[in-house]
Amino acid sequence: MRAIVRRCACVMMAATFSAIAASADFAQVEPGYRIEFPRDDAAHLKFRTEWWYVTGWLQQPSGEPLGFQITFFRRRPGTQEDNPSRFAAKQVLFAHAAISDPKRQRLLRAEKAARVGFGLAYAREDALDVAIDDWSLRHERDGYRSIAAGENFAFDLSLLPAQAPLLHGNAGYSRKSPQQGSASYYYSLPHLRVSG
Repeated sequence: MRAIVRRCACVMMAATFSAIAASADFAQVEPGYRIEFPRDDAAHLKFRTEWWYVTGWLQQPSGEPLGFQITFFRRRPGTQEDNPSRFAAKQVLFAHAAISDPKRQRLLRAEKAARVGFGLAYAREDALDVAIDDWSLRHERDGYRSIAAGENFAFDLSLLPAQAPLLHGNAGYSRKSPQQGSASYYYSLPHLRVSG
């Protein structure tokens, strides 16, 4: 089924919360960091936690709305950092995707998880390109593309920015609480045009 955008928001985030572990040295989110594009669309592997998500509404050719969402999380467990084995889970990816159909009162969803390595799961540091098996979110030409499939649904979406990125908080530095280290670098790309 082809769909046309009604509205869509895309948010990509690099974040760390309480990044304390005995065996790892995690990068900290500090005020004053200057977010730059396309550099900061990509993965930041020194941080403990990071995620990218796309969420929005599509309008079917019949005029009926469908909601969609896909999120990729990257987590650095902070254990086995010096283990030379390619099987060591130094970076782990999780993803979930969903389609909501308000008319039929249905929510279709699926999820995946994998450790980074062997070409089956990755989050690139040089460009936005994160994937687990056949699910992906990546920067392509002037926009983005996201692909996911569950047991009862699938989507392949092209997303084109309609405006410059919006930096949240103080120039992209977003405090989450008074606690030291409880902050994220956060920006969004609102009102993307989507087709697929």
